[in-house]
Amino acid sequence: MSQLFHHQNHKRAITNSLSDNASVMFCGSCRKLQRKDTECQEFVKRVIMSHLFKIIMISTVSLNAFFMVLWTDYKTRYKLFRLFEVSELIFVSIYSSEFCMKLYVDPIDYWKDGYNVLDVVIIITVFIPYGLRKFKGKHYPYLNIADGIQSLRILKLITYSRGIRTLITAVGQTVYTVASVIILLFVLMYIFAILGFYLFGVPDGGDMNNWGNLAVAFFTLFSLATDSIKKFERELMVERHMTLMEEKQVILKRQQEEVSRLMQRRKNVDYKSFSELVENFKKTLRHTDPMVLDDFGTSLPFIDVYLTTLDNQDTTICKLQELYYEIVHVLNLMLEDLPQKKQSHSSENVDEK
Repeated sequence: MSQLFHHQNHKRAITNSLSDNASVMFCGSCRKLQRKDTECQEFVKRVIMSHLFKIIMISTVSLNAFFMVLWTDYKTRYKLFRLFEVSELIFVSIYSSEFCMKLYVDPIDYWKDGYNVLDVVIIITVFIPYGLRKFKGKHYPYLNIADGIQSLRILKLITYSRGIRTLITAVGQTVYTVASVIILLFVLMYIFAILGFYLFGVPDGGDMNNWGNLAVAFFTLFSLATDSIKKFERELMVERHMTLMEEKQVILKRQQEEVSRLMQRRKNVDYKSFSELVENFKKTLRHTDPMVLDDFGTSLPFIDVYLTTLDNQDTTICKLQELYYEIVHVLNLMLEDLPQKKQSHSSENVDEK
């Protein structure tokens, strides 16, 4: 039995080696064939490699994308319907000509380039709506999908943009690493989902809504992972807010103590003016203290200082009013004495005469 198995494997290996040798010999023989249109081939190659040809293709793809944007507006489509039809024929002709020219230059190596294969796929998608309208009619239900995938035409810009090709190459190199991370995450989620199912998904006393089967367990784990991140962010914000509030309370308490100390000193020491008291208060402030702005007008220390200031202002105004009353009273007395002095002075003058 083992000899038969080895014999079959030997035959299979010989068959594979023969097929490989045949394909290599066929490709080698195709390469050895001498083309009789080498001059025309070189001319077409120079054309497709020229800078002008690249500009024409980039302009064509960009203009086609712009026309597709205009096609989405029904009013514009109705007004410029003939223009859209003619431009579509021109775009399809240019894309087909490009494909034929590149395939004519190198019919074998053309298929080894992935961007050329992408161009072929795009050309196939270009002809899909025409085929559906021809064989299925204009009212085919999936015709809109075929028209929608025409947006892939803009991918032809990748062939003529070195920067985009470089970026795609870099992304392709990182796909393996990203896929490995995703697979590792899936394996971990699978392990914990199975554990959660057997621990919490039992029919007797288990949580069937969240761990009843593997799909629900996966969803529960995913929800817990995302909610835990949001919960951590909320806790961090609350912690920062509490720290800030504690710092504000410490600063306000210290400032209140300084104001109370200054008010007590004002009672004991005779200040020349209220501005002097304010200047002394400014000297107690520190440059490293953060400025407390929110809820400052409703804080108790501010209200205490503000009311004390209003009391001092009222006292000063009352004293000024009393002073004004005394001045007015003195002036009134002086005015009352003035006629009597004039009368006495005139009587003295008459007696002298």
